[in-house]
Amino acid sequence: MPRSLDEARAMARERFKTRLSNGEKVGECACHDDQAAPSAGAIAAAGPGAAVVGVRFRDSGQTFYFDARGLVIDLGDWVVVGTARGQEAVRVVIAPHQVALSQLDGELGPVERVLDAAEVERMAELRQESAGAVRRFGAELRQRRLPMKPISADYSFDGSVLTLSYSAPARPEIRGLAQDLSRVFGTTVDLQMVGPRDEARLLGGLGRCGRTLCCSSWLPVYPEISMGMAKTQDLALNPTKVSGVCGRLLCCLSYENEQYKQMKAVLPRLGQRIETPAGTAMVVSLQVVREIVTVRVLDSGQEITFSGADLGVDSPAYIPASILAGGAPTQTASPRPVPDTRPAPVAAPAGEPGLAPRRKRRKRRRGGGGERTGGEG
Repeated sequence: MPRSLDEARAMARERFKTRLSNGEKVGECACHDDQAAPSAGAIAAAGPGAAVVGVRFRDSGQTFYFDARGLVIDLGDWVVVGTARGQEAVRVVIAPHQVALSQLDGELGPVERVLDAAEVERMAELRQESAGAVRRFGAELRQRRLPMKPISADYSFDGSVLTLSYSAPARPEIRGLAQDLSRVFGTTVDLQMVGPRDEARLLGGLGRCGRTLCCSSWLPVYPEISMGMAKTQDLALNPTKVSGVCGRLLCCLSYENEQYKQMKAVLPRLGQRIETPAGTAMVVSLQVVREIVTVRVLDSGQEITFSGADLGVDSPAYIPASILAGGAPTQTASPRPVPDTRPAPVAAPAGEPGLAPRRKRRKRRRGGGGERTGGEG
């Protein structure tokens, strides 16, 4: 038995890794329903190219797939693959026996080889030298008085290429800068201009929630974000309050946006009159994610909190597709609204006294100070 919560979590992580490396079913996913995961013996009998590996680059959280070519590759190994930027070292996050080649479409690039322990150690040394390369890069920019901000430096696995990332308000004139930096660092230098989001991803940091930035820790791709998502989630529409360290809208606005849309399609609106177990009431507060509605009873003025189930709100899992696409909720999807029973205003008959219409006040002119030449008759 675990002696602490941390020890229990560590044991759970080890069990998960063991099951994942053995190709066993994890959770209630449907990936094993169509066909069982191929065993290591079946893959070896099928020959080279029978399975693929899932890898991740050091500067990206997205998973890419390459042909294993029958190489002996384990989870967590560093391998060399060919890319548009040349050969790069990537880390294996999905073992070869977990994804069959027949499950993927398109032609896959091959895994060149597996890095040995000495090469992995050399990569760690180059990573430590990257901080000094950034400082040297910044000194060279200040010496040339270029309007560029150094962001990061990344050596290739063998140290043959140094990628220097920078940001600038406009694309600067850097003709001949790469050749000069190559002589300074003694290796091939590749200059790469990045935007605000990539700058935050490369530098890292803490977000408004106090946790590590999503883009620098796990987020594979940048989602599409709009101010409408903040409005859907009843957040402040001030851009400074819903922006991240990059100055752009928070990526986390897209995480729960679909859930808010589904719940708002079935919950009553603020200010709406509905029938409740306590009588006719008006909605004064909503907790969308928790499905909690606070109403004020019209007869007594008392505020009562109800759950969505108490008000007859259906589960969002059964919302029609038309509602999810932006249509109006059906009559059964939300509590029955109460019609406004107040009498409509009736115009006074001709000849009877009524309220006289207000006369518009004429604004006084300010300044000038001169006398009018023409008087009013």
